[in-house]
Amino acid sequence: MRPERVRLLWLLVLTAAPAAAVAAVLYAVDFTSAFGLAPQVSAISPYATFFDLRWILVFHNSWAMFVGLLLGAIVLRGLFSAVLVALAWPAERSCPSFRRLASRNLAFAVVATVTLSPFTALAVVVSDVSLAYFQFLVLVPVIILAPLLQRGGILPNWWRGLPSAAIVGWSLLNFVTLCAGAALVWSVPDRLTVPAAAVAGMANGLLWQRKVRATVLQQRVRWPRLPGMPLVVTLVVSSLLLVGYAEDRGARGAGQSLQPIDALPQFGDIDHPVIFLGGYNSAHYGDPSESEPPVVRFSYRGTDNHGKPVFYIPADTHQSLSTSAQLLATQVDQLHSRSGKRVSLVGQSEGALVVRYYLDRYPHPAVDTVVLDSPILRAGRVYYPPPQARSGWGIATGWQLRAIFKLMEAASEAPDSPDSPFIRSLLDDAPFYRNRVLCPVPGVRMIALLPTVDAIALPAELNARIPVIEMAGFHGHLIDRRRGLRHVADHLTGKPPRNLLTWEYSALQRVAGAWQAPALPLALNPLWHAADQPDAALRREPCRT
Repeated sequence: MRPERVRLLWLLVLTAAPAAAVAAVLYAVDFTSAFGLAPQVSAISPYATFFDLRWILVFHNSWAMFVGLLLGAIVLRGLFSAVLVALAWPAERSCPSFRRLASRNLAFAVVATVTLSPFTALAVVVSDVSLAYFQFLVLVPVIILAPLLQRGGILPNWWRGLPSAAIVGWSLLNFVTLCAGAALVWSVPDRLTVPAAAVAGMANGLLWQRKVRATVLQQRVRWPRLPGMPLVVTLVVSSLLLVGYAEDRGARGAGQSLQPIDALPQFGDIDHPVIFLGGYNSAHYGDPSESEPPVVRFSYRGTDNHGKPVFYIPADTHQSLSTSAQLLATQVDQLHSRSGKRVSLVGQSEGALVVRYYLDRYPHPAVDTVVLDSPILRAGRVYYPPPQARSGWGIATGWQLRAIFKLMEAASEAPDSPDSPFIRSLLDDAPFYRNRVLCPVPGVRMIALLPTVDAIALPAELNARIPVIEMAGFHGHLIDRRRGLRHVADHLTGKPPRNLLTWEYSALQRVAGAWQAPALPLALNPLWHAADQPDAALRREPCRT
């Protein structure tokens, strides 16, 4: 066998083995929600660094552990990449010594870690709030940055000039194969999980060979005097400012859907009061006297002396979910007492979480029907302690997020904080929000309206135990259309619910599994007091009590 074929064989083995090993470990501990990450362990740079950082940012519980894991990952990733580059080196060119390749790849591992670290931290945010626009704001910069970093560790002056079309193509192809590999690992029967991961790893090996070859044999570097690394730094900073702007607009999505709910009576004979709870950063400046049945606004500031909801501003929605649930309990009791009728609840986005928390923690004899519109699902999959803590799972992640959000304030009209009472509600009460949002409540008819796009922020397996209706659209905008209002009205008027969840939703979940941060198992965090509870991240029935 010719030497180049032997080297290719070793390259395939060394990229397949780590993917299979990660899948085997995840399978052994039943960590099914992270199956889609396995193929990425041997991906071409910088996707592999993105894999390393997500595990480190979730699975450290002290500064010493974080530093040790980070340094270890940089060293191992640099040396492993040097081996793969040496095996993939084209026979037409003389290969540098392994010592030289190792030094290049160790240096590049540091660069890739620093460059991708902010977006990895934002990937952790996705696992806490499960919102699709955050996932887009993580993936788009990573996809753009990846081709600019592809030559790192291969050539000494990789940071100068622009990558060739071939290098850009191989980078994009690896993104596609990693998505396909995640879906494959999730879709095969359990006994084939490890072999499927190995196949996806072999695809990485072929891409390593093509990428290194395209880099080494590139005839002419475009714009060789262009300093690529400063360009990367500029893109990183600009991306974070864009994240701040887009997050500011995206978080207001639910708030923009306050007015369409007024048209609800046109779609059904609703003869009982309905409380509508707006989402995060929503606002209501109307006169309390306008809030009359059948549709009554919920106020994140409570009610006046006459039991009418008072106006509220976006900042009021940043309060803890327990505070909002207490206000909801008061408003439900007042409305029920005043009308003498049962009360229905329609919660949108954050409002759906308020409704679900209220049903779980408060007596609710007056409530018999609930609609969860764009609920935040599988939230609280990660953790980081409050600023005053000196240790805890994700402590370094928390401080990194505080720095990022501080930078994002420059482009945000209403700055958010990773330590706002709302976010801390999801972190501190993670077992409930991770497991039980789509669980039934005795005596209450429930349905959930799910936007298709939100699937990219969720691990595979929805585990819904109430009827769900999937709708094409964006988070918080389902009732902007007649079809959404029709579904709400049908449920409120007692029509039998239907399960309308298409295969596309599940497919998006499986594909997106390659880019999500792994969940922190409930039993690991003593602050959750959930060692004996089921965990949706570990394929255990979440609605079982």
